[in-house]
Amino acid sequence: MLPLSCVHIFDSSGSETFDIEALAAYGKDLFRGLDVEFHGDLVEFCTGSHEHPDAERLKNELAVRLAQARVTDPYSRHENAVHPKPIVDDERRMLDREPPRPVGIFYDGFDLCTAYNMVLSNAGVPSDSLVVVVTNQLFGTCDEGDSHYHARVIILGQPCIISISGLVEAPARPREHYLGQQLGFDKLDPQEDMPEKWLRRDDPRTTEVLKGYLAQTVFYQLTGEPFCEERGCRLFNAHWQEDLLYSQLDGAGEFCPYHEQMLARLTGAIDG
Repeated sequence: MLPLSCVHIFDSSGSETFDIEALAAYGKDLFRGLDVEFHGDLVEFCTGSHEHPDAERLKNELAVRLAQARVTDPYSRHENAVHPKPIVDDERRMLDREPPRPVGIFYDGFDLCTAYNMVLSNAGVPSDSLVVVVTNQLFGTCDEGDSHYHARVIILGQPCIISISGLVEAPARPREHYLGQQLGFDKLDPQEDMPEKWLRRDDPRTTEVLKGYLAQTVFYQLTGEPFCEERGCRLFNAHWQEDLLYSQLDGAGEFCPYHEQMLARLTGAIDG
C-alpha cells in the first residue's frame, strides 16, 4: 500500500472556467483506488472550523507570512523581511474576500507554499495526504545560479500550488509575439494572435490543461519524479505555450509509454 491516503484539491482561484469537480473526477479515474476530495477556498476551509478568535489569529499570522512572501524586486533573490504594516493590512483585507482575490502581486513560490502549510497544519488534514491548491495568484522562483525570478505554473511541495495566472503568464508565447512587440507592432501575422496559440485568462481549456498538472503532483508525491522529457506526455515540463497545449491537449495519449507503465504499477499498488 502506497503512503498516500487521499488527495485534497482546493479551489482558491475564483475562476469561472475551472471545474474542480471534473478535475477531481479525472484524478479518481486516473489513479484508481485513490480517494480524491475537492473543497472550496483553502483559507475558508482552514479557518472555518475554528472559533472566531482562533480564526482571526490564523488569518493575522497568514497575512504576515504572505506579506513576507511578496517579491518586491524580481531581479534579485528574495529574502524574507519585515514589511510595513500597510502591506500586512492589505494582505489581511484580501483574506476576508472570497476568491478571486486581486491579482497583480508576485510571490516567492516556496514562501507561499510555507504560508499555506502553516494554515493547513491547523485544519486537521492528515499528514499522509496530498494537498493541491489551485490559485489565481502569480508566483515564481529563482533558478539555481540565477539572480532573477521566473513565473511558474506549479510549486511541488506540501501543499502543491498551481497558478491559473501562471498558466497564462509563465510559459512563453510564440517568438513572433515578442518580435512584434520589439518592433512596435501589435502583431505581425493576423493568425498569430488567434486564441488557440496560447492560453488566455478564463480560457475554456483551463480544466483540461490542469489535469496534467494534477497528475504531476501525484507522480511527485508517489515517485519524486513529476516531469517527463517527452513532449507528448502530460508530465512534460513545458516552458512554451505551444508545448504546454500540445502536451495537455494534442498528444497521442495521456502519457508516454514509460509513464503509462509506471502508472499501471502505481495503480496496481494503490488497488492492492
